[in-house]
Amino acid sequence: MTDNNMCDCVVFLEGDWVESKLNDDIIGIVVGDSDFGRFVNVQLTCSLEIKPFYAVTLRHVYSEPEPSEGNVIDFTKAKALKKSTKTKGVA
Repeated sequence: MTDNNMCDCVVFLEGDWVESKLNDDIIGIVVGDSDFGRFVNVQLTCSLEIKPFYAVTLRHVYSEPEPSEGNVIDFTKAKALKKSTKTKGVA
C-alpha cells in the first residue's frame, strides 16, 4: 500500500476496509467490535472467517482490495436458485 492509502486510526466502523500493520497481506472488512472498541472483529477477504484484532494493530485501507485469484463468489448479488442451479459447492 502507498503512504497516502494508510492511517494510524484506532477507531474503526462497520464496513471499513482494514489491513494488519504487522502483515499487510491480511486484509478484511470490519464487522463489529468488542471490549468497547479495544478489539475489532474483521472478516478476512475471500473467507467467511471472522478474527478479532487489537484496534492498534490495524490501519484503514482507503481503496477496496482487488479480489484474489480463485473461486470468488459475490454474496451481494441475488441469484435465483433451482434444483438444477450450479452453486459451485456453496449452497
